Amino acid sequence: MNRSLVLSAVVAVATIFALPNAMGQSYRDAGSKAHGKFNSGSASRSMQNARSYSREYREYARSAPRVEPEVTKETTDAIGNYIVKAQKHMAWMRKEATKANDKDTLASLDSIDKSLADAAKSHKDMCDLCMKDNIDAAGPMKCCQEVDDSLTKAIDEHDKLMKKLGH
Repeated sequence: MNRSLVLSAVVAVATIFALPNAMGQSYRDAGSKAHGKFNSGSASRSMQNARSYSREYREYARSAPRVEPEVTKETTDAIGNYIVKAQKHMAWMRKEATKANDKDTLASLDSIDKSLADAAKSHKDMCDLCMKDNIDAAGPMKCCQEVDDSLTKAIDEHDKLMKKLGH
């Protein structure tokens, strides 16, 4: 009973975070793609969502009587997927900046890519600690903090870049 209650709570929180993004994204993306415009919010949303999942998991691990492997797997999968989406978007931006020979943008992307790589490494460390039946909450909580710190750096640099680019 306790396991299904905890799992239901995490799914509810995840749905609350994902629903506004999913609903708004399809509308914005459709118009942006139809007009051939760059959608500057895609990478930002992915990084924000990864950070939100990480923060929620850290709070769950801190307060749950037992960290459930099912909850951990779902959450770590979501964090990883959002980091990968952000990295793919940055690769697309790098390709465009390279075509335009935009050295300032490329320098910003170097910083963002480094922060995303750090987040991905911390995420991998988190996954390594969490693939057990009996999870010690302290390890994943530390990894989540590292993911958060790296994503905060990436988000801040991305925001500066978007302002520079006029988005």
